[in-house]
This record gives sequence, structure tokens and C-alpha cells, in this order.
Amino acid sequence: MEKKNMNLPPGPKGNWLTGSISEFKADPLTLFQKLYDSYGDVVSVRLATTKSVLITHPKDIAYVLKTNQKNYSKKTRGIGRLKEILGDGLLTVIDKEKWAHNRRVMQPVFRHNTLDGYISIIHKLCQERLKTWDGTVSMVPEMTQLTLQIAGRCFFDCNIKETEVIGNAFMEVMEINQNRFRSAFSAPLWFPTAQNKRFHKAIQVLDSQILMLIKEKRKNSGEDLLSRLIVAFDDETGDEMNQQLRDEAITMLGAGHETTANALIFIFDLLSRNPKAYVRVREESLTGWSGDCPTIEELKSLSYTTACIQESMRLNPPAWVFGRQAEGPDTIGGYDIPKNTLVMMSPFVTHRRRDLWDEPLDFRPERFLESDRNRLPFSFIPFSGGARGCIGRFFGMMEMQIIVSSIARRFATLERITPEITGWAPLITLRPIDDVPIHFV
Repeated sequence: MEKKNMNLPPGPKGNWLTGSISEFKADPLTLFQKLYDSYGDVVSVRLATTKSVLITHPKDIAYVLKTNQKNYSKKTRGIGRLKEILGDGLLTVIDKEKWAHNRRVMQPVFRHNTLDGYISIIHKLCQERLKTWDGTVSMVPEMTQLTLQIAGRCFFDCNIKETEVIGNAFMEVMEINQNRFRSAFSAPLWFPTAQNKRFHKAIQVLDSQILMLIKEKRKNSGEDLLSRLIVAFDDETGDEMNQQLRDEAITMLGAGHETTANALIFIFDLLSRNPKAYVRVREESLTGWSGDCPTIEELKSLSYTTACIQESMRLNPPAWVFGRQAEGPDTIGGYDIPKNTLVMMSPFVTHRRRDLWDEPLDFRPERFLESDRNRLPFSFIPFSGGARGCIGRFFGMMEMQIIVSSIARRFATLERITPEITGWAPLITLRPIDDVPIHFV
């Protein structure tokens, strides 16, 4: 029980029974922005029975994710929901020793020199997709399908049909998970509702497909990421860790497909509304490649294209919120943080703080061309940060660079059919509420 003399962070009282949960369910982005605007860097907010704190200043985020990370775990309700799908993958595993072991085993698979070989695969799949574009393109389904095909080929070496089966099952369980997240009340998964039955059926399809791939790749190993993971884990343990490989495979699919698709949708929305920026991206793409397919060094030279990607992820970070649970009492920003408090961090709010970013609501890629020497660490965290930052961030950036520059090389202009995004859908990842139709010429 909290002591009365504790110096707790300020915050809204909310409803006597539910706190601010109704506002959080309805529009968490607006709630978080209001909390920061009204109360500052560290804010108390009760979400039903969960006592939470929102922190938005980089020094406080760095403290939780890096300086005193030992006191903070991923034992949160949000991670619990994701574990229903991802199991004990690198994103969701709570046990710190198990995470450290798995990260060490997996790190070589995601090194730059290992991932270079996937450039030609991503480029080829992108070119095949672009050949089907004619005039107006619905970016939400297009980017979703393109990144799914890339994930299927690079991660699992799947053909189109296998990728569709895995992708459809994955999107089904994610949709149900998001429905449960939005719902004021959702029955536990063991209760036989129609939605839960759909969930379990899709999980069975997903599991059977992934485990079949693992079995096949033990017989005939390839150059895909799953094959490399099988070798890494089996060599490390001497055992056939099928369940762990299943969890890591589905985690790769989720992190490498949905988040990248949503990031690309926002990038092209912003480029369509900033034609001068698109012209510059196109010029850089046309002059930056020496051949039909870029090299890793040529991708690194696309400084303005990369800046546009970063600026879009600043304004629309796919990972719009993440949390940690305080394992013991602590102090953040001068305020007492009781044990078991949920500490929430929102890149969406941090990336829009006026004390950190000049004209934070404007699309200004040039800010990322300037030296980041004066930028506070953890002020730009689209891939989280600290030891548990995203292991696949290099692959994700490489994929986005190839796709953005490939489209810019192929089309001279792009034009939004609708004036602007009507709003965000902050689910497991951030996405636009509506489709984003763009006319390419």
C-alpha cells in the first residue's frame, strides 16, 4: 500500500472506479498528449485497476530503459496479450536471463554483413509489385501485401501461396487481439466465444505452418533468416528448440511485416503532401544507384531519403507506446514510483515535444541531416531503446530505403486523392484509420 507521505507524480483523478480507462480506450494519443500538456514530464494516470505513470522526457526514458533497467521488466498486461500470439519471442520474453541468452544467440543473424544478401530479394519483390501499379494505388493493402511477401521470402523462403496462408492466419490473430484490446470487456481465451474459436483456429494454422517450415529447414537449410536461426539455436544448445524457434519466427513476422507496412504508408502520405521533398528523394534515388539494384553502400548514401523515413517515424512512430513494470520502488524525475507501477513511454508524445524539436508538427526531414550532437539521447526512439531495442531495426531501415527509392525511381510524381489522414488508429502498432489512396504517374 502506498504511504500517504509519498511524493507521487501529479495527474487526473479520473472516474472513481475506472480512472482514465475510458479515455485511454477511446483515444490514447489525445489522452497522452493532454496528460503531458497538463502535468509535465511525469504523470500519474490510473487505468482501471492499473496504477500507471507516463514519462515523456528523454532523460527519464533513458533512466528506465538503460540506467536502471534492472528494476524494470516487461511483465505488463500489454506484453501478456502479445504473448498469447508471440509466445516467448525476443519481444515478449519476460525472464531477463532467457532474453539475454536468446539475444546473444540471435545477434549474429541480424548483423549488417549478414543482411546485405537480402537486398536483391527485397528489390526483386518490390519491382514485381510495382509492375502491377497503374494510376491510383490503395497504399494500406499494397504496403501490407508487399511487406508480407518480403517477410515470407527473407524470413522463411516461402512461396506466395505459403506466405498467404501464414500471413492470413497471422493477421486474423492480430485483428482479434486488437479487438480484445479495444473492448471494455473481453472474455478470457479459454472461454468458447465465437471470436475465441476463430483465434484458436488461426493460431493452429499459424503454428502448423511454422513448425512444418522448421522441420523442412532442418533437412534442407537455406539462406533465409529462419534457417540461420535454426543453426544458431541448435549449435548453441544441442537441442531441437522447436517451440522457441516458433516464437522467434512469429515475432519476426510481426515486427518485420506490420510495423514496416504502417511506417511506409505514413511515409508516402507525407511525401504526397510535400512534393518538393518527393522530388529530392527521386533525384537522390536516380543518381544514387549505379545499377538496377542498389548495394549496401549506395543505400547508406541515400541521406535525404533516410531523413524522410526518420522524420515520418518521428511524426508517426509505429511503436507509439511501450511500457515497463517497476519491480521495486524507485524515483523518476523527483517523484516516487511505487513497486508494480506500470511505467508507460510514448514516442508519439516525446517526438512532438516543443522543447526537443523545432516546429515539431511540421514535416522537416532536414532536421535529420543536421548533426545530432545536440539532440538528447532517447529523444528519437522509433525502435525503442536500451538493451531491449529492436534487433531488426537495420533490416527494417534497409527494407524501407529500398522500397521508397524504388518507387521514387519509377514514378515522377505522386498525388494524394484525399486531402490528409483523418486520424490514427493506435492499436498494437500505429496505423491510419482510413486507407491512403495515392495517384502515381
